Amino acid sequence: MPPPKLTKTLHDQAIMVSSIALALFTLNACRPEAKAPHSDISDAIRVAQVHENALPIDKSSFLTSQSNSPIHWQDWDDQLLKHALSEKKTILAFIGSGTDVNTINALNRLNQSPETVRLLNSQHINVLVDSNLNPAIELQTTMLCAVSGTHSPPPLLVWISHEGYPISWIPVGPDANSNIQRTITGINNTVFQFWKSDSAYVLQNSRDSFNGYSATILPPPQDKIDTRIPTRSVRQGASLFDPTSGTIDGLDRISPARFITMLLTASQRPDTTDTQKAHYAKIAELTSNKILLNGLIDPLDGGTYSGIQQITSDLPVFSKTFKSQALTMQALYLLYQKSGDLKHLQAADAILAYTQKHLSLPDNGYALGSIYASGNVQDNPCVWTLEEIEAALTEEETEICTLAFGLHGLGNIPPADDRDRSYFRKNTLTWKLSLNDLATQTALDTSTLKQRLKSITRKLAKIRQKKPLKPVREELSIAGPTALFASSSISAYRATGDTAHLNRATNILTHIRQNFVDSSGNLHKARYHGKLQAQPAEGVDHALVCQAALDLQEVTLDPTWLEFAADIHQRMHRRLGDPVTHRIKESGNTSFPLTETTYQFFNSRALDNDNTWAIAYANAKRLDRQQSNDQLKAQHEALFDILLSTASATPIACVDFLIADAKLHLKTVYLKMPATGISSELLQVAIKTPCQIVPVTDKGNYPELDGQATPMPTGTATVVLQGKIIGTADNANDLSALLK
Repeated sequence: MPPPKLTKTLHDQAIMVSSIALALFTLNACRPEAKAPHSDISDAIRVAQVHENALPIDKSSFLTSQSNSPIHWQDWDDQLLKHALSEKKTILAFIGSGTDVNTINALNRLNQSPETVRLLNSQHINVLVDSNLNPAIELQTTMLCAVSGTHSPPPLLVWISHEGYPISWIPVGPDANSNIQRTITGINNTVFQFWKSDSAYVLQNSRDSFNGYSATILPPPQDKIDTRIPTRSVRQGASLFDPTSGTIDGLDRISPARFITMLLTASQRPDTTDTQKAHYAKIAELTSNKILLNGLIDPLDGGTYSGIQQITSDLPVFSKTFKSQALTMQALYLLYQKSGDLKHLQAADAILAYTQKHLSLPDNGYALGSIYASGNVQDNPCVWTLEEIEAALTEEETEICTLAFGLHGLGNIPPADDRDRSYFRKNTLTWKLSLNDLATQTALDTSTLKQRLKSITRKLAKIRQKKPLKPVREELSIAGPTALFASSSISAYRATGDTAHLNRATNILTHIRQNFVDSSGNLHKARYHGKLQAQPAEGVDHALVCQAALDLQEVTLDPTWLEFAADIHQRMHRRLGDPVTHRIKESGNTSFPLTETTYQFFNSRALDNDNTWAIAYANAKRLDRQQSNDQLKAQHEALFDILLSTASATPIACVDFLIADAKLHLKTVYLKMPATGISSELLQVAIKTPCQIVPVTDKGNYPELDGQATPMPTGTATVVLQGKIIGTADNANDLSALLK
C-alpha cells in the first residue's frame, strides 16, 4: 500500500502545529524545465561545501548577518539541485527578509537551539533565501499556501526535492517568537521519514501535486467586459472599515496607507456620486486618525511602523521599511491636499524627515529599512512597563504620557492582539489621543503641552537608545521602492507646491538612471554598499520606475523622462512580457535551474508586494496617450481584462489596480507648450488639481485629440474627460473652472 498523500498530510500537520489563518494572497505560476534522474538514497556522495555555512557577505545585510550562523546555510544558486542530487537529500529553504521582524526572530531562535541546528545540518541542504533579492521563490510558496487555504506571513519554509518541486511548505509568521523549533521538528520528521522510506514516491507526489496547483493560477477572463467592477470593488473595500471599533477587516494583510490612497483616488473619480465621494473621504480621514496617526507613528525616533500585527492598531509591526515610509507619506500628503488639515501635512513631513535622516545611504540611495527584533518579545525596545516610564519621567510627565499613549500597569495591548499574553505588563508607545483631546484632559494649553511632550519623547528616546537591543538596518537598496519614493515626493509637490519635493524626486530618478541602469541600458534590481548587483530587475521594478518617470514628466513636462519611461517599459516587455497575451512574468532570474513564470497581479500584505500588472497597465495607457501605437493599446487592454477578473473576485487584494484605474479616469489636461517655454500659469493650476497632465508637441500623436497636435493653439490647455473634449483654456481661471 502506498503512503498517504504527502503534501496533504504535511499541510494538515502544519495547520495543527502553527494554527495559521486564511489570508489574501499573491498568485503566480512556476513550471520546472527538466527532471533530474533519481537513484537510490544509498548512492549518496558527500559534497563538502554544503556542510558549512557558505553565505556571501556582499549581497545584503540579511545574508551577511547569518554568515556566522551554526546552520550550514547555502546561497540560492544554480548548484543547489546538483548538490541535493549528489547527497540524495531534500532542500530546506528558509525564505525571509532583513526588514521582517518575524524572520529575524525565527533565525535568532534557531541559532540558539543546538538540537534544531543538528537536525537541519544532518538531514537537509539548507538554503537561506533573501526575498528582496529572489522574490520568485517567495511568490511560489505564497501561492502554495494560498491554494491549500493557509495564511502566508513570512518567514516561509519550503522543503524542495532535487528536481526543484516543493514537497511541503509552511508559513511561520508571528509563531517565530514561540514555537519555530517545534514547527520545524514536527514537519521535518515527517518529510525526512517519507523521503528515507520511499524517495521515489515523494518525487512523484511532489510533481503531481505541484502541477495540479499550478494549473489553477490565473482566473478566467471576463465573458463580457464590465467597466463598473472597479467602482463596485472600491465600495466593497470601503465597507471593511468599522467606524465603531476603528478597525478594518483584514488590515493585517494590506497597508493602511494603501487603503487610504485607494479611497482618496476613488473619491476623485468623475463617475463617483457626491455621496460616495464624501463617504470615501470620511473613511480615509478616520483611517488616518485611528490607525496611522494614533497607532503606527513612532513618537520617539520618528517614522511609521510598517503595519499592524493582528486586529487592532494597538500592536504595530516593529519594522520601519523604506516602502512603508513612502506609502504613508503619499497617503498623508493626499489627505492634506484633500482636507487642508495641517496635522496630515505635519505627520507626512515628519516621516519624510525620518526617512532622510535614518534611511539615506552614502551613495544617495536609500536603505530598505530598519527593524526592532528580539528572540524574546519582552526584550523588544519598542515595548515598556509602566514602571520604566515612571522612573524616567516626572510625576506630571508620567500623567501626560499615560494619557497620550494609553498606558496601563498590565500593559495596553488588548487581548485580541495578544491572546497568549506574550506582552504581559508591556505597553506600546504610539499616540492614542490627539493634541486637542490631550489638552482638554490635562487642562494645559496646546503650546505648553507640545513642550511637555517634546521633553517626554526626548527622555524616552535616550533610554531606548541605551537598551541593549538596537535597531537592525537592511542596507540593500532596491530600484522599485526607490522609484516609489520618487512618486511619493511628486505627490508631496502636487499637494504643497514646495519645489524641494520636486527637486528630491528629480534627484532620485536621476540616481536610478545613473546607478541602477547598466551600460547596455538594462535596469538592475539592487545595489549593496555602493555596488550594483548582477541580477536584472523584476517586473515590479520596471513598472515602478516607469511610473515614477511618467509622474515626473507630468509635473515638469520634460520629454527626457517620457523617453526614459518608454524605454524601461519596452525593456520590461521584451524580457518579461508575452507578445501574444501581454502577461508579464515577474522574474526572468536564471540563477536557479527552473523556468520560473511568476505572475504578480495581486497585492498581498504578507509580502508587502506591488501589483505589477496593475501598474504596468496604467503605464501602458499613459504612454499610449502620448505615443499611440497598437502594441501599447493591446497591452493595456489585455491586462485590463484579467485585472477586472481579479478585482471582481477579491477587490482588496487588487488595491493597486483600483488606485490606478481611478487615476486613469481623472480629467486629462493637454498643455500645448509655447515656443519660448512652458506656460507656467496653466501648469501650476493643473499640478495642484487631481488630474492627468500631458504636454503636447507638434510631433506627437494624441488619440484623445483625434490624433492631432498642430491645430491646438500654443499656450492653451485642452481638458478631456473619458475621451471627450470638455473645453479649452488659455488662462488660469478658465482652466480652474474646467477642472472643478
